[in-house]
Amino acid sequence: MFENALRAGETRFETKLVGIEDQAGFAAAARALAEGEVVGMPTETVYGLGCDARNPEAVAKVYEAKGRPSDNPLIVHVASKESIPELVSEITPVARVLMDAFMPGPITVIMKKSDVIPACVSAGLDTVGIRFPIHPVAQALIAASGVPVAAPSANLSGSPSPTKAEHVMKDMNGRIPYVVEGGECQVGLESTVVDATGNWPQILRPGAITMEQMEQALAAAGISKPETVVALENKAGEAPRAPGMKYRHYAPSCEVHILGQGDFDQYEEYYKEAVEREIIDSRTPVGLFVSDTIAAEIQVLFEDQKDKILFYTYGQTDDVEAASQHLFDGLRVLDGQGAGIIFAPAFPKEGLGVAYMNRLEKAAAEKVSKAEAPKNERKVLFVCSGNTCRSPLAEAIMRHLWKATEPHVMLGQPGVQASLEVSSAGVATSDGCFYTRYSEEIAEYEYDEDITGERSTMLTEDILKEQDLVICVTNDHSHFLRERFPDLSDKIFSFEELLEDNYIDGIDGEVLDPYGREYEVYQKTAWQIEQILRAVLPEILKKWEMT
Repeated sequence: MFENALRAGETRFETKLVGIEDQAGFAAAARALAEGEVVGMPTETVYGLGCDARNPEAVAKVYEAKGRPSDNPLIVHVASKESIPELVSEITPVARVLMDAFMPGPITVIMKKSDVIPACVSAGLDTVGIRFPIHPVAQALIAASGVPVAAPSANLSGSPSPTKAEHVMKDMNGRIPYVVEGGECQVGLESTVVDATGNWPQILRPGAITMEQMEQALAAAGISKPETVVALENKAGEAPRAPGMKYRHYAPSCEVHILGQGDFDQYEEYYKEAVEREIIDSRTPVGLFVSDTIAAEIQVLFEDQKDKILFYTYGQTDDVEAASQHLFDGLRVLDGQGAGIIFAPAFPKEGLGVAYMNRLEKAAAEKVSKAEAPKNERKVLFVCSGNTCRSPLAEAIMRHLWKATEPHVMLGQPGVQASLEVSSAGVATSDGCFYTRYSEEIAEYEYDEDITGERSTMLTEDILKEQDLVICVTNDHSHFLRERFPDLSDKIFSFEELLEDNYIDGIDGEVLDPYGREYEVYQKTAWQIEQILRAVLPEILKKWEMT
């Protein structure tokens, strides 16, 4: 048995890189899996950080190695379809078709779990994602270990997913006993995650297997799309149903920008303009994730300044498969070479382009927001269902607290005033409903904020995009928004999640719904909201570099 896993950043292992041709080393890695240790393993999508899915202690070691706890469910990898039934309690007709059509392959099918799967793997959900990778080394390792293998991507929290063994060695060296070599991943983007618990598939995370392919497989099996689609929904307080829906882990340390909109004949000009601009602004070296032909042209155009440009080429300009396979490696390589900024091409959001753009947009959105910080103007949106009582109260209380703690300036820049715009909206309302009378009275008499006569606003994607932070009244609201708008999930939190993320104990994050009740209930709701906001506002300001 190996030593206990690392703690507080210590390194406890001499991590060994082994290949399948190294029979003794490969057998030792498989044995480590069986004995409750964590092993880096290849798949056709990305490298995973594998452990025995039945062993809660082994699962805990995975998150210790990654550098953070997680409330995301893990995907369970198997070496054969025959091993799936014991892991699940139900295989729907839809799930059966998807398994038969795409397994082994880059797809994760969510089904109702059996008691074999512990709560720490499913994040407390009654479902589990099952994947049968097509990579021969992955199949051999899982089979040799004799255990179902739970595995998130084998990267440190915050870095791009690994597509080569060397990526895993860089992130995990000293944290796990073995990394199994399997070459460069063929797909390069994480698997498609599809909920198959209902009567029609629902994609929770795009990947190489597209909805069009699934619909074709279902049609061939005689299953047509029903008039009413029934799918599993999250209950209050539940974790997201798929990995990658809450936390984001696709970005390097530098800023990432996307060029073009699929108009490939213009891409050479876009790259030229981007390089010229960044050289003028001295944000160099400029990292280019770029096609072979455009790279050659840029090298000629900037021959006298070639030391200011870094290139990672992926193939033909319009080859989305090549770009997808190499995206994470490209981000890692350019970042490791010291790029001050990285530019990458857009692809049309069709087929594999949906998954490629999903990952690239997350990387770009995260780093652009960091690069632009500290901004001295921020926007906060409060969200509830009807936008007539709790979210308007939160809006008024947040404005009151902001004014009561003025002046606010930028950290280290006392001459730069900080400002905050606060608003609210509802996920199940119509524009124009009046706020409740008690909400108006409490806002005015207790918080000196006049919201009399204001009306509800229906939440839209455009409104969400404008915000720096979206605070939902309940976990139901935050889960719903993250599932509906996964590309915006990093800015969406519930009251309870904000308290947890900032390690604030002793305050109840579940806020009473006072709608239709007496004034005293509204007062109690307002007091709860005030307690939460008083606790989290200083932490929010720190993250925005405000004081």
